This record gives sequence, C-alpha cells and structure tokens, in this order.
Amino acid sequence: MPSDQAPAGPIFSRRGFLYLLGMLVLLRLLLNCMVPLMDPSEARYALICKIMAESGNYLEPKLIHDGVLMNFEGKPPLSFQAGAVACSIFGANLFAVRLPSFLFAAGLLAVLYGAVRRIKGENVAQLAVLLTLSSPVFFLYAGMCMTDMALAFCVCSAVFAYMLFDHESARPGKKLASIGFFAALGLGMLVKGPVALVMAGMPVFLFVLLGNRWRDLKNHAWLLGTAAFVLIAAPWYVLMQRANPDFLYYFFVNENFKRFLFKEYGDQYGAGRETFRGMALVWFLLSNLPAILLILFPACSQEGRRKLAGLWRKKALADDLPLLGVLAITLFWCLTSRVLITYVLPTVPFFSVWLANSLTEWDFAGRERFRHVLRAGLPLIWCIVGAVFSLLWIAGDRWVDKMPGDFFRDAGKLIQNGEFYFYRRVPYSAYFYFGDRTIPHADEDAPTSEAASQGYFLVSRKRDIRRHPLKYPRRLLLETGVWALYAPVEGTGNAGTAAEPPTE
Repeated sequence: MPSDQAPAGPIFSRRGFLYLLGMLVLLRLLLNCMVPLMDPSEARYALICKIMAESGNYLEPKLIHDGVLMNFEGKPPLSFQAGAVACSIFGANLFAVRLPSFLFAAGLLAVLYGAVRRIKGENVAQLAVLLTLSSPVFFLYAGMCMTDMALAFCVCSAVFAYMLFDHESARPGKKLASIGFFAALGLGMLVKGPVALVMAGMPVFLFVLLGNRWRDLKNHAWLLGTAAFVLIAAPWYVLMQRANPDFLYYFFVNENFKRFLFKEYGDQYGAGRETFRGMALVWFLLSNLPAILLILFPACSQEGRRKLAGLWRKKALADDLPLLGVLAITLFWCLTSRVLITYVLPTVPFFSVWLANSLTEWDFAGRERFRHVLRAGLPLIWCIVGAVFSLLWIAGDRWVDKMPGDFFRDAGKLIQNGEFYFYRRVPYSAYFYFGDRTIPHADEDAPTSEAASQGYFLVSRKRDIRRHPLKYPRRLLLETGVWALYAPVEGTGNAGTAAEPPTE
C-alpha cells in the first residue's frame, strides 16, 4: 500500500468533526443576524412570514404586491408557517425569518449523516457531511429566508429514507423507513407542491427500474405510508381551496405546469427568470464546487479513470441511488429554460454522498491522502471566498441596491415618527423593515410618484432621481451610494419628526 494511504477509518475524530461543525454553525448563525435581506425574493418571503405572524392567519400566506395586500398562492405554506412561528417567538427580525432554513439544513445533514452512517459507515458519513458544507451555495441558502432549503430537506430525506428501506433486512426497519419516505413526500407537498414528488420520485423510480426491485415494493408500508402522506399534505390544500375557489387551478396549472412550458404563464406576482435549456448542468457544476474538483484525483490514474468510466454501466447505476438522484434532478431541470441555481440544491447532498463513498471505496480517502487534499484545497477555497468578497466590496453600490436593510434601519432611527413614501416603486424589504410606516403603492411614473409623496419622507434610489429629477426641492437627510432619504416639502401635513442627521 502506498505510504500516503492509511488504513480505512474516520478522517476526523468525533471531537474534531463536531468542532468543525460547531464553527460552521456559529458562522452561519452570525451571518443570519448581520446580512440584510436581499430583494426581491428573500425580502418577499420574509414579508410573508411577518404578515402571517402579525395577523395570526396561518392558512393563507399573504404579501403586499403592487401596493395591495393579497394572498400568495405561488407556493404552499410550510416554510412561511415556520418563519411565522419563529417571528412570534423571537420577533420579526433577520434571525427569526432565516431560522427555518438553518434548521432545515441542519435536519438535512442529520438525516444524511444518520442514513449514510448506518449504510456506509462513519468515515463516509463524516466526509459526505463536510463535502456538503463545503458548497458555498448550500452554505448560503442554509441561512436565507427562502423555500429552497426546506424543499431540499424533503427531497433528500425521502431519498435517504428509501436507501434505508432498501438496506434494511428486518421487516420493522423496512416499514419505518417506508413511512419516513411517504412522510417526507407529504412535507414536500407543503413546501413546493408536486415538484417535490417529481424530484424525489424520479431517482427512486430509476433505482427500482434499473435494479429490477419490483418485488421489494410489496414490503412498503402502503397503508400507513399513504395515510401519513395524505394526513400531512391534504388538509391545507382542502382548506385553502374552500377559502379561495380558484386556488387549486392556479397553483397546479399555472405555477406547476405552464410555468415550465410557457414564457407567459399568468404569474400573478412577477415574472419567471429565463435562461436556456441545459442551464441546470451549469448550475449543478457551480453548486458542487469545490467538492467536484476531487474527481481529479482518481482521474489522474489509469485505475481511477477505469473506475470512473465504470460508473455508467447499468449495474453500477442500478445500485447507486445518490448518483441517480444527481442525474435525474439535473437532467429534469435541463428540460426547461426557467431554472435557478436553487432548483438543483438537492444534488449537493446526493453528489457529496456519492463522492464520499466512491473516494472511500477506491482508497482515495485515506487519512494521509485526504490531509494532503485539505492542505491543497482549503487555501484554494479561501482564495475563492476572498475573491468573491472583494468583488462584492468593489461592486458595493449594486449590492446595497439589492440589500438596503442597513440604510432602512438608519432611516428608521433618524425619523422618530412619520411615514415613508418610495419614489416610483416600493421594494419588499421596505415593508419588512418599516412595517406600516411604508405607504403602499404600485409602480408609478415619476410625476405621479412625486405628487403622491407630498407630506411624506421620500425614499429613492439615486439613479431614479438622476433620471427623473424632483420637481419640488426637498432637504436631503441621509444618503448612500445608492439610496437617498428626503424630508417632506415644507407646509404639507404628515411630516413627522426627524432627528439630527448623523455627522460625517
């Protein structure tokens, strides 16, 4: 055996493993409390959580869109309900609205670790968890007020439950894993709807088909599993349809069918982002950096290349459910041009499990060799992270536009009372930070917006002022490179009170 390969065993001690996890957890929680909400998606979902908590209506997600309070029927409520509960406990703040995504990420890693440890052993489980956390995309969305981490939790939990179902030989273990599979699908229906069934169902179907495992289906807990799925998923859809008779048609037809086939699909809350068919493959590669670079190690040897080539044999695919998860989800999203990087988020844990298991089985994850990988890889990762933060610092004004929370907090402290009117359009984050002190309105042209803002503190992007200068002079109270706050025109009502502007 080469000198750089130690006998198989845990790459880190249990204490070292927990120490690394603890550091990452603390870092993620710290960032959750510091980084402002990002417009429009994260701020929109945070607003839904806040409104739900304040209204006590946990059935109908609501948001302010085009100046009107309306139901948000684009997604089911589980993520919003979790955020609303957190807001009720901790208050409507950054920590609360982002806590559910953090907990879903932690739950996903716990399920991954437990399932893989039971099936493949401690070494593979530890390595899979660390590879998953090495993905900047996974780490980012583990602390954003979005539905994507909740969906990844449900999809991955269902697939890992099926791995346990296939692995267990005792009947009670199989039944319990089967019920877990159905329960995870039910939760997925409450996070994003039928797309959860597709993303979890495709790899499982291929696993059964390619491995000719049809006979094993009789061992499923069909009665209890189906009951768990229906009891979890169905009640909200029934109650929502009763309260809103057009809901089921809009949600299933517009949001889950037309959305991926037609450019104009009747979206009530904005417009889908258009890319090109096949973009999901690019997103997959980006999502799984830097872990995907570890494939270079076996690829550098003839034996390693032979093993990589053997992955595409039917027998190899038939026995590798995580790899089927990677392929099925990525190829599925390649069929549509309306795809975001978050859609392939479940491939990160699947790819990490496959890679960790492959490197271990192929003797590329021995202690000494992997330490060399860490010594080479960590500086590269930190260089990439440093470059990204440098770019964000250089393009700071652009990101202040997307994340104006710090400016809004300063404006709220400066204005003791009084209401804010946004020039031309209102970002979702304004409703979250200012609450009912924000005057809601739809997108307006400049003359209409200036006329309606008389008597209010005016908030505007500076580029809008440059393009459409104010007709009536106002006193500048606060500004950044992107945003500006103006005092109302003298002699008009509802002017409120402003503290002394901070000095430079």
